[in-house]
Amino acid sequence: MPTSYPISAAAKLTGIPLDTLRAWERRYRAVIPKRSAGARVYSEEQIKRLLLLRQAVEEGHSIGQVAGVGDRQLRDLIEKSSSLSGRGIVSKTSSSQAILTPILRALDRFDYAATDREINRLAAAMASPRDFVHQAALPLMRTIGDRWHDGKCSIAQEHMLTQLLTALLSSLVRTYSPSNPPARALLATPRHERHAFPTLAAAMLTAIAGLGVVYLGTDLPAADIILAARKSKADVVLLSLSTTPVPETLEEINHMARKLPRNAALWLGGPPQLPLEQATAGSRWLVLHDFSALEHQLAALGGRF
Repeated sequence: MPTSYPISAAAKLTGIPLDTLRAWERRYRAVIPKRSAGARVYSEEQIKRLLLLRQAVEEGHSIGQVAGVGDRQLRDLIEKSSSLSGRGIVSKTSSSQAILTPILRALDRFDYAATDREINRLAAAMASPRDFVHQAALPLMRTIGDRWHDGKCSIAQEHMLTQLLTALLSSLVRTYSPSNPPARALLATPRHERHAFPTLAAAMLTAIAGLGVVYLGTDLPAADIILAARKSKADVVLLSLSTTPVPETLEEINHMARKLPRNAALWLGGPPQLPLEQATAGSRWLVLHDFSALEHQLAALGGRF
């Protein structure tokens, strides 16, 4: 008899989260599993196709673009993309420190107007808002964090830069948010987490991918996040953490996993050094440790990059 796999096994074999598998079926009919006693059952061929689709998405193609492509065409597309990336033709390289120097010099002088002007000049010079996030905004915040750690930068300078970048990203989120998105993401930080910039950067990437954004800000009680997710009919709830969560925060995160709508994907973002997988073991939270992982999941929802 042909081998078949329940959705939990399909997720483990392909590395595709359960919520993403359901979304690919519901929105794009990428793979239509059979039903057995009401449960999804995947064939061997469907598992192989899911692996191809995952690889195509990882190469930068949105699931909306490749869901209707045949397996042979998918293999050709993946081979071509991998070949080009290997030659450095389509790979994205980080911006050099040189393009950040005018901003950092103005910041060193506490020249608010000049820092603002240089940030906006750089944003206008970038090919896309996504490039600005990856090549300017995130490197700037990392550089300032390193400088502060080394005693070369004050907290006041970090706050000034964060405020200016936040103002710019907020305006870009409003500009690029689509009116009729294929999916909607709610972004916030839980109670006691006041570091807004990573969440706002994630909101920016979500908006420019063509997905809907519900950005709530920082330090929110679980009840408010749950209410907002239900009212907005969010397809994804993304929470961001910058430090190891205190027990009260962990309790609220686990409470949200139980109370948020079952059809909403739950993503928890934070730097690699945070033990978030241990803290959320056995829950519905998918832990994302960098913005590349976030973009991969956004592409699975139909985001375009």
